Amino acid sequence: MLRVRILVRYNKQMKRKTLSETNPHLRDPAKARRQTIRSVASSTAIETGKPVSEIEARINHLSSLPPRVKLA
Repeated sequence: MLRVRILVRYNKQMKRKTLSETNPHLRDPAKARRQTIRSVASSTAIETGKPVSEIEARINHLSSLPPRVKLA
C-alpha cells in the first residue's frame, strides 16, 4: 500500500514534457525538420534504390507547394 502511495505522489509532481522539449536534437524546429526529411529520404532510398539527395529534393519540393485540399 505504501509503495502505491509513493508512486502516485511522484507521478503527480512530475510535469509531463513533450519529446521536442526533452530531446536536445529536436529543440530547434528547423533542424528537426531537416533531420526528419533526411531520415525519411534515406529509408525510402534503401527501399527504392534511388539516391537520397533525389528523394530529399522531391520531399522539399512537395512540402513547399500549397495544399491541394482545404479543410473545413
